[in-house]
Amino acid sequence: MFGIMIVEDSPFTIEYLELKLSKMKNKYQVICKFREAQNAVPACESGQIDIVLIDVCLNDTSGLDLAKRIKESFPKIKVIIMTSMLDQSFIKRAKSSGCEGFWFKESIQTGILSILDDVAIGEKAFSEEFPEITLGNARLEELTDAELAVLRSFAKGFTYAEVANDCHISENTVRYHVKNLTSKTGMHNMAKIALEAVDKRVILPGF
Repeated sequence: MFGIMIVEDSPFTIEYLELKLSKMKNKYQVICKFREAQNAVPACESGQIDIVLIDVCLNDTSGLDLAKRIKESFPKIKVIIMTSMLDQSFIKRAKSSGCEGFWFKESIQTGILSILDDVAIGEKAFSEEFPEITLGNARLEELTDAELAVLRSFAKGFTYAEVANDCHISENTVRYHVKNLTSKTGMHNMAKIALEAVDKRVILPGF
């Protein structure tokens, strides 16, 4: 029997997860559920938690930050990150934080139980079934990590100097990435590119 903690701010998602897990009650038991992160770490001290399901966007913090804290304090507890956002950097950040799994909520072929079953037996399970997304004329996979990082900073409303500071690069390098972004997308306004990226859930400002 695996003890499950759910950290998710959507009551509908919590209800969905509980319904799914109830079908496997001989294997999984929901020990506790929280809509905010503040009680999650103390709850891990009970010794009853084996796997934590964490949404990326919580009311009081980033789910990725919470995942990192849990993995640092309780390395034996397995963590699965969940999201409906299309920002693929979340997968890389989940892996770098030591998480064992990643579930894209809108995945058609990969359900949460499939991810859980793999993680429960010690495997890594990262759902990468993202739909094809375009920004202007560019497919998302055509944009480099550096370009997406710059775009993410512009989505925060930063100036060129602030983007340079946020990304730890020079302003000239920012301009180089902006040139590539405008060329690839066919849009010549960074605010417009950033707005479309946020609108299509490719980028989530603040996370």
